[in-house]
This record gives sequence, structure tokens and C-alpha cells, in this order.
Amino acid sequence: MPTSLEILHGEVISHMNTIQDVRAASSILNWDQETYMPEGAAEVRAEQIGTLDTIAHQLLTGNKALKFADAIRSFDGAAHKMPLLGIFLEDHERAVKLPEDLVRRTSKAQSLAHHVWLRARAESNYAVFMPALQELLDLKIEAAELYGYEANRYDALLNLWEPGVSVEQLNPVFDKLQAATKQILENIAPYSDRVSTVPMTRFYSKDKQLEFSRFISERLGFNFANGRIDLSAHPFCTSFSQFDVRLTTRVNENNLDSCLYGVIHETGHGLYEQGFAPELARTFGADGASMGIHESQSLFWETIITRTEEFWTFAMPHFEKIFGKTPYTPRDFYKATNAVTPSLIRVEADEITYNMHIILRYEIERDMVNRTIDLKDIPEVWNEKTRQNLGIIPPSDSQGCLQDIHWSFGGFGYFPSYTLGKLYAAMMWRVMQADIPFVRDYIRNGEFVPVLEWLRERVHKYGRTLKPGELIRRLTGRDLNAQDFVDYAYAKTADVYET
Repeated sequence: MPTSLEILHGEVISHMNTIQDVRAASSILNWDQETYMPEGAAEVRAEQIGTLDTIAHQLLTGNKALKFADAIRSFDGAAHKMPLLGIFLEDHERAVKLPEDLVRRTSKAQSLAHHVWLRARAESNYAVFMPALQELLDLKIEAAELYGYEANRYDALLNLWEPGVSVEQLNPVFDKLQAATKQILENIAPYSDRVSTVPMTRFYSKDKQLEFSRFISERLGFNFANGRIDLSAHPFCTSFSQFDVRLTTRVNENNLDSCLYGVIHETGHGLYEQGFAPELARTFGADGASMGIHESQSLFWETIITRTEEFWTFAMPHFEKIFGKTPYTPRDFYKATNAVTPSLIRVEADEITYNMHIILRYEIERDMVNRTIDLKDIPEVWNEKTRQNLGIIPPSDSQGCLQDIHWSFGGFGYFPSYTLGKLYAAMMWRVMQADIPFVRDYIRNGEFVPVLEWLRERVHKYGRTLKPGELIRRLTGRDLNAQDFVDYAYAKTADVYET
């Protein structure tokens, strides 16, 4: 084994490169599965992805990795001065807790479950998906037990996406957001006729929506020399390196919001992926600090920057160049894109009630992982929580418990990151406005470089080399809290509804 820390660092980086290359190959197959793969290839593709995921796991847990881990430990605290060594050791120690057979079974089950979910959603029949969901849940619970936890089994899976966050911490934060959302809905209810969504819900052709969305994505800073946009059933961003970042979207010709803000959301993810420091390429550091921090970047652009009146003032000439003359003003579009109306579909929910969708999912999957809910009762529980949180009841499984892709890929613990992203984004926005006093003028003029450079310097370049708690404290001087978002939400809705 290496006799110096510098030599060890170089050899570990080389080993990371190999692992990341295998993972990138698996990701390409997953991306193809979502975009261009013929349906008949599903079973073979599951085996292919399973093979690659198993190889990556073997590389992270095998004899060479074990020797690297021992060497890193032998340097004690000195090794942690090199963040990538600490990340390697952390990932290795977590990976060795899972037997290879569990990794293979989980990878295959996830690939197959995705196609079962697609069919179940198309048929709006939860019963079709339930056996696959049960298998995935059992596998994830098995993994949670192996990872270990202190107070709540769900914490073991939550920490895969959001290190350091627990059920104990989330519950009061979500209670505060739930109470604030209900209060906002009460505040604006008498003024609902002051906002119309018509500017966004007229007919807009597919090709023109994609053209306008791509223009906005590029203007925000997404580098299409190292990226692309395709269509998929569920919008997502995937990255094979900083130099190859793929976005997807979907189009509803009677709702511009779905495509445009879907692209902007994924562009936020893509900008983060393209902004990692070059030296992190092909290492474990080329990733988000957490899924919540990753979501903060997509939501920062989608909700805070591009749902402003200033953004629509900039965008209007370009909008009319593509779609033709419109009778609506930038303020009309600003109000339309910030209308607050409880709805059934999470990805189409407004900025304020969105948190209710996340709280619902969090509570259900927390209970699923702790086995305090029977899977056969999921549709009924989902519908009742939707009624309690949003005042509406899904008329079908496809508009209820089958609408999200996450459980089909075993993403238990993922959903809270969306709301955590809103909290992080609001905290960042407060600081950015102090650092860049004329930021709204920049947005009005379509000058997004100062915004992107601020994010690059304070968030993007670090990748995963800072923990989310450390990153947000360094950036804002405070720990995660809900107050900045609550203040932001009250102020924005008061302006939109002119209360």
C-alpha cells in the first residue's frame, strides 16, 4: 500500500475513476431506458444494468478498496484534509454493509418495477404495481437494517439522500410548513378572482414549446455543447460527468407551464452538474452535497428566478417571437405562473401547495418503511391525506398514488429533499439579495451570469466535498430552517393576489 498520503490520494482517485466510469455506463443505459429503448428490451436491460451496478459495488467493496480504506484510516485525521479520501471511505464503509446479492437483486427489481409502474399507471390500477412495490420495499428495509439507525428505520434511507437529517428533525419543520400553507390559502381565498392561469393554459404547439424552453435553458447558462434535452414520461436530469448532462421534459400543448418550468427545473439540476470543479471529474466528489441541495438549485431557478415579473419582462419579446403576439403583459404571466390552486399532480403543483404533496408522500413512505401501514391500503390512505392537505380527492390511481416514479426505482427517503430544497433555496435567496442588491434588475435585463456565477462560487464548485449542513452554514451563517421560505411565501402571495 502507498507510503505517503499524496500517493494514496492519487491511487484512490484512479480507483474512483474506474468505479465512476462503470456507473456512468449504467446511467447511460438507464437514460436510454427512459427515452429511446424499445419496450421489449426491458428484461434484458434490467440484467445489463444489474451487472454494471454489481461490478461497481464489487470495485467499491473488494480487496483493493478494503486496502485503500485501511490505508486511509492509518493516516488518521490527516487523510480527511483531502475530502475525496473521506468521501471514498464513507462510501466504502456504507457499501460493505450490503451483500453483493442484495445489490444485484435490488438493481434488477428496480429496473423491472419501473416497467410495471408504467403499465400500472397507464391502466390506473395500483394492484398491478403492488407486488413489485412490495418486493422493492422489502429489499430497501433489508438494506436499512444493514445500514443501521438510531431512532427510526426511515432515517437510514433518508440519510442516503440527505445526510444528517432525521425524522425527528423533519416532523416539526413539516408541521410549520403545513400550518403556514393553510394560513396562506385562507389569506388569499377571498381574492382568488384576481389571478388567471389563462396566459399559460392556452394552446401552445409542442415544437414551439420545446423551442422556447430550450432558448430559456440556454439563456440561464446551460451549456448545450455538454448537454441535451429529450422527452420522457417523467422529467429528469442525469449526468455522466460535468461534460455530459442530459435533461428531459414532457409537453402538454394546453399547458405551457408543464414543459417550460419542467425544463427550467431540470436546467437548475444541470447547471449544478456542469458547475462541479473540473478536478472532481470522474470522482465521487462530482455529485450534489445532498439531494436537498441539488433540489435547491433546480427550485432556485424554477421558482425564485423565473417566476418573477422581472423574468417575464425579459422573456416577453422572445416569447412573442416564437409564439406570436399575445394580449397578456409580463405581470399577467407573473401572476399566472404563481397562481395558488390545490391540485392533484405534484409536478404541476404551485410553489406554495407543493409542500403539501411532499408531506403526504413523506408520511406514507415513512410508515411503509416502518411497516405501520399495509400496502393494500395505500390508495385509500393517499386519497384521504390528499383530502386533508389539499381539499380534493384523486379520482383515479394514476392521479393519486401512481403518479410519481420514485417508488418504482426504490427511492424511499427521496421525497423530503424536494421541500428541503425549497428551504435551502429561500435561505440562499435571502443572502444573494444582500450580496447582489440589483439582482432583480439583472433578471429584468436577462443578465443571468451574475446569478449563475454566485451559485458557482458558493455552491456548485464544491460538489460533494462539503456536507449539506456545512455548506448551508458557510453560505448563510445559519442552520437549515423554514422561516426564510415562510417569509418569502407570504410576501410573494400577497403581491400576486394584491392582498
